[in-house]
Amino acid sequence: MTTGSGSSSSSSTLSLEEKIEDAYETDTSLLFSRTAEITGVALDLVVPFLSSVLNQSFQKDFKKGLRGEQGGGGEGQEEDVWESFWSCTTRYKTDDCLTNAQRVVGAMEKLGPTYVKFGQALASRPDIIPKYLAETLCALQDKMEAFDTATAKEIIEKELRGANVDQVRIAILLDSLSSEPVAAASVGQVYKGYLLDYGEVAVKVQRPGIREIVEKDAALLKSLASFVESIPSPNFKGRLVNTEVKAAVDEFMSRIFEELDYTNEASNAKKFAGLYSNKYGSARKGLPGKGVVVPEIMSDYCTENVLVMEWISGKKLTSLGNETDTLGVSKGTDDSTRRRREYLREKKENLALVEQALFVTLSQLLEHGCMHADPHGGNLLKVVPQASSSSGSSSSGSSNPKAKHTKATLAYLDFGLLATIPEQVRDGLVCAVSQLVFAKDVEAVASLFGELDLMPQEVLNDPVERAALTNALSKTLEEVLIYPGGDNILTQQPQSAETTEIPKLKFDKLLDGLVRLVPRFQFQLPPYFINNARALGTLEGIARSLDPNFNAFSLMYPYALNRILQNPTGSPVVEATLQNMVRSKDTGKIDGEKIRRLLRDSALFTGFSKRRVLRDILRTKGGKQLAKEIIKQETLGCYRQIKGFMGLYTNELCNSLRL
Repeated sequence: MTTGSGSSSSSSTLSLEEKIEDAYETDTSLLFSRTAEITGVALDLVVPFLSSVLNQSFQKDFKKGLRGEQGGGGEGQEEDVWESFWSCTTRYKTDDCLTNAQRVVGAMEKLGPTYVKFGQALASRPDIIPKYLAETLCALQDKMEAFDTATAKEIIEKELRGANVDQVRIAILLDSLSSEPVAAASVGQVYKGYLLDYGEVAVKVQRPGIREIVEKDAALLKSLASFVESIPSPNFKGRLVNTEVKAAVDEFMSRIFEELDYTNEASNAKKFAGLYSNKYGSARKGLPGKGVVVPEIMSDYCTENVLVMEWISGKKLTSLGNETDTLGVSKGTDDSTRRRREYLREKKENLALVEQALFVTLSQLLEHGCMHADPHGGNLLKVVPQASSSSGSSSSGSSNPKAKHTKATLAYLDFGLLATIPEQVRDGLVCAVSQLVFAKDVEAVASLFGELDLMPQEVLNDPVERAALTNALSKTLEEVLIYPGGDNILTQQPQSAETTEIPKLKFDKLLDGLVRLVPRFQFQLPPYFINNARALGTLEGIARSLDPNFNAFSLMYPYALNRILQNPTGSPVVEATLQNMVRSKDTGKIDGEKIRRLLRDSALFTGFSKRRVLRDILRTKGGKQLAKEIIKQETLGCYRQIKGFMGLYTNELCNSLRL
């Protein structure tokens, strides 16, 4: 096989919807063969897993875990048991001795992009799955088994000839390619090369045959979704699962098909750079770091299966020097102290860049509606500008401990997944976060499911369904959100509190909660939901790997709060939410204590003074309107007090004159 794009010339003229429909019409015999492949890969995991369970050393660890649980040391002991299981090595079908985690990675590689996506997401969540398994899954981000470089060059040459690129330029590019790919992922692999009249570039080439695998997976998952939707409820009144499962499959597979078209990725990269690039992005001034690094796309060299872009030199945010590097160095020595200091500095710097990535993601999600939906560890780089010293050497070299450190910047790679979020949904998200954290108002959050496109409005208009959703959501959030001091979503926030308590989200409990919610209610997953949730979860996972106490809500809440207060889009939903947040539920009047708490929260979490926050709010249309209402309410209150006082004075005067 010389290329994996045998059908690309004909499929390139089809729309994304037509490509998916073609995939769903895959021959039944191919579905059976794909099912057999998946079954075979799964069975190849069963034997090593059983062998590990029967392994004497694992059984000892398991028994220790049981004793630990009985003795009250449970959770840590249980984690040790699973670490032991995933790191347990066995021999099966090959002479290689592999750990169970390595076998899972190998299985996902064999199954292709549809399954690799799940592994990539889990790789950044060592707080959910065992740490060893998460670390091993990181190989799925850019260290998968590569296909032959000779085949890659054949694909590149054929694609660029078809794009009418000059033959001399093609030859120079091919000769300059690195002998091995510098990165290999589920859809393609990347080489470092040289482009005439430009310089160093990254050349991304798609895996041969990958499109056919994805098409079979799409058809298979759609068949399974149809089967799930056809299962009746126990009383045969409607479906067992009310959620639109086929629509969710369509959404998930659509995003994978988008990744298979590198011309789409090139367009996404330009769109992303136009907003967030630190060179010319229109939104860069409002972002920390004044934007991010985005590689330049060489449009003339981009086809459906080949993508050429600027080469960006940097390190992964997850690539951190090992704290144990000082083991071979005597404690207390200058070298040991320097290494320890360098490790802590790098860790702090990486965490700051992850926080920047989260802030940029929130800006993409809530403000501009154009979001990089695949920010895993392989797609985020720490770029350190090389400052030249008088001697011509880099000032950032570690050989000189006194050299001035150049501030790192954040770079984004891989734009195959770029989500567009409608304004209505962005406003709904802002309102949901604010109601959840500030007011702990689950009913208000449930009412926003229509704005969030998660549920048809006619379902929410049904009082019975609305009450059932509120109750189910309350139970789920009670388990998923952990507040300081052991409080939960049902505990009312005291108005006299210095600040609002910000909860932590327990991702390991979130899946359990969703499993209970999804079958009962008529959920619909909009085109952005799955990948956006995965993107935020991935970034928080990276942050927690650097700082276990990191809390994404501590960034989301003040961002959402400021959007609520300023309401730049003039949204009636945002306005109604603000009114709901600042008014007393008993009297319906504006509550001065709630206003003060809003200002305190906004000032504390943004670092601005309350006076500046208030000044910024009063400059907005919504802020001016709120100020008018406060003045009107206070004036009316004063008038009533004066009127009451005058009435009393008149009565007293009449009594004294005996009128």
